Amino acid sequence: MLVPEKLATPPPRQEIRFQAIEGVSLASILQLPDPHFVSRADAHRQLDYIDGYVRHQALGCKSVIVEEHYIDRDYIEDYSVFYSKCLTSYANFCRRVHFFSLLPNELKKELRRLRHLRSQSEQNSEYMNACNMFSDSHYIGFAVIKPLPGCPVGRTVLRPLPEQSESGHVRKFKCVCDFDVHTLGVPLQVAGLPFQQQDLGVSACATTALWMCLHRARQLEGGSLATPSQITIRANQFTLPFGRPMPSEGLSLDQMCQAVQSLGYSPSLYRSKMYDVTRALLFSSLASGFTPVLILDSRVSEDRHAVALAGMAIKRSAQNHNTLELRHRAEDMVGLYVHDDRYGPYLKATIAKQEEKFIVRYQLSNKTEDWQLTHILVPLHAKIRLSFGELYRAGLKLLHSEIQPFLQAIGARGTTTWSPRIFRSHIYIDSLLKRPGMDQIVQRLCETVCLSRYVGVIRFETDALDAFDVVLDTTSTERNLDCIAVVQLGSKKPVTSDLCSMIAKTYNAITIS
Repeated sequence: MLVPEKLATPPPRQEIRFQAIEGVSLASILQLPDPHFVSRADAHRQLDYIDGYVRHQALGCKSVIVEEHYIDRDYIEDYSVFYSKCLTSYANFCRRVHFFSLLPNELKKELRRLRHLRSQSEQNSEYMNACNMFSDSHYIGFAVIKPLPGCPVGRTVLRPLPEQSESGHVRKFKCVCDFDVHTLGVPLQVAGLPFQQQDLGVSACATTALWMCLHRARQLEGGSLATPSQITIRANQFTLPFGRPMPSEGLSLDQMCQAVQSLGYSPSLYRSKMYDVTRALLFSSLASGFTPVLILDSRVSEDRHAVALAGMAIKRSAQNHNTLELRHRAEDMVGLYVHDDRYGPYLKATIAKQEEKFIVRYQLSNKTEDWQLTHILVPLHAKIRLSFGELYRAGLKLLHSEIQPFLQAIGARGTTTWSPRIFRSHIYIDSLLKRPGMDQIVQRLCETVCLSRYVGVIRFETDALDAFDVVLDTTSTERNLDCIAVVQLGSKKPVTSDLCSMIAKTYNAITIS
């Protein structure tokens, strides 16, 4: 009697490797195969960038854990849509690399300690606090390695560099997302904006940039998360300006907006015309925690490119105390931290003004790249009808119609700074509670004002007055813009209440002081 051969393959087996990285490259640890028609340098540029980034003195990576079998949602979706239909058999699983600031022996000891604590601790909170402290101290993040020789870097989440930079600038990363990770039975946490390398199969730069920024939009609202293949399919539902959707040859601006809209968000698109306004809108978006996608034109060729912004660099500016001056907070912004799929995450770029053009400049090791910013695309919640541009214009009107005349009337001198932002209403309230002595103000605000889901907040600060916020309803539009409240943030300058009351009366709002 013939016995049939087993039809099912055995289940995969996991292999975990601890590896010190001193004196050895990440590519060598992973033993990646060379691509056939792409140079190794081009294929591994992003991997080499990540290798150098985690070794930065401020992060201090000393070892990695390599999971040899890892199922990544983004890759498995791309595999089912595209790579499973190729003649060549690609694996349907990836590897995952975790980065730590401990040597392998120290790392093993700490992981054993945490597992032992879990078995001994009756309170789960004690164990989770210990895991969170370990993550904060030693966990740098992870990178998914796809089985694609020409584009191995998949979903990668790394913590940003510290707030204080070596040059004296302050780094601001309000667009990071929180990720829960598990390895060897231990829950870990890392906050960062996801990055991955485009493959030109299911995604080009526009798809990849949208994929990055939509992670932040999902974090704000808890909606569904789209994979690169899903973004490409949705973007190509109605138009195919570049031919077939896959292999991907890129997306037009219309297609990018279509993809954002189909995923339940509202695409807020701004065409860059005036440098100062563009800088202000970027600042407001990043300060509000909304990740913008930048559409860039090369200054030396006809190339176009799309990148996602993760943060910004802020300088400490000197204040003028002698003459009355109006100043937007965006004037302190001197650089951007870019997720560029051609290079890597958190790539530092400086900004420059050429005539009225907004220039994004990369200072790379072997060259300088200048790109002109043409458009900004920000995915917003559908209930936010007030764009950052309209919020900017509302701030200008308040400055020139109400605040500047009032300051001139009382003979005030010095710099008045202003910064418009959009917050979830509960996040705005929490930000007020972080200021000393604001508990009564917050109570009166909550008891007397109906707040929209998102609020537009324009903060004004000057030496002559206490800081105050003008709070706007983001469900209204510029033609029928509603002012909800004027919130005074201190009580040291009595004259501030006069101005706040005047603004509230003019715009039919409630004064909170």
